Amino acid sequence: MKHKCSMCLYFTAYYTKAYCSFLRTDCGHCEKQNQTVKKQDCCELYKTKYHPRKIKRGYISDELEKALTTINGIKLILDERREEFKIIKD
Repeated sequence: MKHKCSMCLYFTAYYTKAYCSFLRTDCGHCEKQNQTVKKQDCCELYKTKYHPRKIKRGYISDELEKALTTINGIKLILDERREEFKIIKD
């Protein structure tokens, strides 16, 4: 299986300045070879730059619980102010 240089950890892409953005070129710099390479090239020094991240379900549920508590508190404050406004208005 061939691995493209554009997906390698050691590859840094070159960009050119366009009118209102930067455009990626077809080449870049390889840190291991210390030279300019095409992004479609491949070599034996390939190392993937993507690492799957583990989802911490406990942490996510704790943060969602905190957010829900905060939102519920804000809702209670707004409901109290709405009731005070109705009493003053009547």
